[in-house]
Amino acid sequence: MKAGPAFVVGAALGYLLGTEKGRQQLDKAKDWATETWKDPRVQAKVSDVTSSVTEFAKEQGSALKDRTAGSSPS
Repeated sequence: MKAGPAFVVGAALGYLLGTEKGRQQLDKAKDWATETWKDPRVQAKVSDVTSSVTEFAKEQGSALKDRTAGSSPS
């Protein structure tokens, strides 16, 4: 990482963590993220994605098991 971007990131973190106003902004962002996560629409999407990923993993697990069982010498 070059010195310029590292300085900017360090200054931003110093502001957020080192000043009262920065901590207030951080708390506002945390509250927004928590409210967003608890939103029923977000949770519905999370549930849909979780179901899709679980189903995909089961399918791929079976396919992988079949491949390895078919290729091993007996």
